[in-house]
Amino acid sequence: MGPEIGGPIGVVFSFANALASVLNIVGFAEVISQLLQEFNVVMVDPTNDVRIVGVITVTAILLIILAGMTWVMKTQMVFFLALMIAFSSYIVGTIISPSIEKQSIGIFGYRGDIFVQNLTPDWRGDQGNFFQMFALFFPSVTCITAGANISGDLKV
Repeated sequence: MGPEIGGPIGVVFSFANALASVLNIVGFAEVISQLLQEFNVVMVDPTNDVRIVGVITVTAILLIILAGMTWVMKTQMVFFLALMIAFSSYIVGTIISPSIEKQSIGIFGYRGDIFVQNLTPDWRGDQGNFFQMFALFFPSVTCITAGANISGDLKV
């Protein structure tokens, strides 16, 4: 298609990746802020704690990027290890049966009747439909294409 088509697509792709990074950082900062609140650790106030954690995260990522591609590849291994630990924790947590307290708030673990009930959609309210759910979850999985950005660094 040539540079006439590829250029605008690349600009949109880069802009989308930048926005996806921001959304991921905000989500990370909110989770860290909530964890801090659970342990009664407050830097300033809950709203500004999210901002502070976000700025620290963006600065750390910027420093890694400015250090060069070697550091980016090294930190990817660290992030991969952290993800594997998180996945392992999730799997172990789903196998352990929930306590009575958790069951009282609707956490039941693995149950066949709930599994069968979840096989079909159950849209809530008048506005609930497939396209709204798709719009909600689509941005969280589009980062899988981020690996294409470093495909030029692969050796043949």
